[in-house]
Amino acid sequence: MEQKRKEIIINEIKYWKQTRLLPEQYCDFLLALYTEGNHNNDVDQPTKQVPTWAVRFTMILIGIFLPFALLVIYFTELSFVLQTLILSLFVIICLMTVLFFAQHKMLTHIALIVGALSLLLLSIRACDVYFSGSTTALAITVICNCFVWLLIGWRFSLMYFVISGVVGIILLFSSFFI
Repeated sequence: MEQKRKEIIINEIKYWKQTRLLPEQYCDFLLALYTEGNHNNDVDQPTKQVPTWAVRFTMILIGIFLPFALLVIYFTELSFVLQTLILSLFVIICLMTVLFFAQHKMLTHIALIVGALSLLLLSIRACDVYFSGSTTALAITVICNCFVWLLIGWRFSLMYFVISGVVGIILLFSSFFI
């Protein structure tokens, strides 16, 4: 087997071991097989795993943010400043969660989705307050959010963000020209 292919397989097995996709004994066996017994466990740095309960709790908490954000925006008489502060807090918490889990080589789709939708709500609400009744400002706001979705989809290789961004841009342009 060629060396480059072996390195790719060895890196994948190390990733499986790190993320616990396979039991550690299986990964050690496969590493010994592909490195022909030259693999040294002391070379690998131990990875600190995030507890499963912490991930689940965070995802449930973030999953509650979006309905709460909708409630704050559409069904309360809070001032614009307070609504903006609450939605900005939601976006920041989702961003921090994504960055934390990305640092641990985990991707949390719920945090990305809720953060993107909260940012859309925040930007549309701000556009509504500052540019009341301006369809051009609203269209620019929506297209900026679609480009952010495209960027997130491209950066994290998430097809649903890319599709959402493209469909949003197509729908926006078709609503103006049809």
